[in-house]
Amino acid sequence: MSQDRTVGVSLSLTHEIETLLADIESAHRRAAKSEPGERTEIVGYEALCASLEAQASAALLSDSGALTAPPDPATATAGLFSRSGKAVVVSLRLPLEPGELARSSMGVAAPDPASAVEIRDDIHGRRLVEARFRDQLEAALAEPGKDRSSALSPSGIHNRVLTEVLRQYVDRRGQDPVLVPVVYRDGSKAEADFPFRCLNLTGQLRDPAELDLELRLTLLSIRHTEMDPVVDGAWLRNAEVSRPRPAAQTDDFVYHTSVKQLAALTRQGTLQVRLHIFQTGLETAVVGFYRAVTEFLRAHPGRLEVVPRFYAASRSKSATVEDELAGFEVGEAWATRVSRP
Repeated sequence: MSQDRTVGVSLSLTHEIETLLADIESAHRRAAKSEPGERTEIVGYEALCASLEAQASAALLSDSGALTAPPDPATATAGLFSRSGKAVVVSLRLPLEPGELARSSMGVAAPDPASAVEIRDDIHGRRLVEARFRDQLEAALAEPGKDRSSALSPSGIHNRVLTEVLRQYVDRRGQDPVLVPVVYRDGSKAEADFPFRCLNLTGQLRDPAELDLELRLTLLSIRHTEMDPVVDGAWLRNAEVSRPRPAAQTDDFVYHTSVKQLAALTRQGTLQVRLHIFQTGLETAVVGFYRAVTEFLRAHPGRLEVVPRFYAASRSKSATVEDELAGFEVGEAWATRVSRP
């Protein structure tokens, strides 16, 4: 039976080694600052680490006296080495060391299978998806984070269904607020939970004369280019959002970007702003955006109105701005009123 073992290997600080260590430290800093899903800096850091580990392996093969205790991962530079005088101790993992299989007595039982979904003959298509999504969300709200099924799972949910169901459950309705984890189909988990039952929502919009700013924006750029002449811009750049990475990282990116942009657009919640959001698909963008909207409305009640507009696939082509806008169905607004003492 083989097992892996982490050891330390002591190397002399030659000019070549010192240069390599400096390159590793620099690459480690760049990799830590890279955007979610950006692999270039990470691959460069890993390649440099592999070069240092190769030198440590060669040193250990030629001199067993180089073997020593590995550096503490919590204090090791770039997670790999620790300098000491004119030597450096490099962490090296040996994957095929002789040993016995160690079995843990701390076994964990597998979770119970998810409850069966009732097959209904009275509803079909989007209505059936919506009913299942509501059932799943009700279970998550009852015991948030209890197990893998006690989470908001937006993967595969239609854009309109997702937006409207989230709005319904964000409304307080006399219940206590609750935070629910967000887990996607690929197993990735968003860093911020979604806040539910936390707003006193209203469907009534302010008089346009009371607004400081009103904008028509697509949620994502380059989704419906025919909308370009009739909108003021895009909330998110498709090139930054639609990258190959875990779904939760896209959610995190949209959420953090939206938090910053809402603060800037409203001048830290001092302006009254209305946003008409023309949205299609990509559940990670929908969840990340409306999480940021929910948190903003909690902190600045009455300062923001978001009006979702959903693409109607059956609409006819038109050359007029009015008909182009009418081709997007209007959803219920995400808006609150200032609390009165």
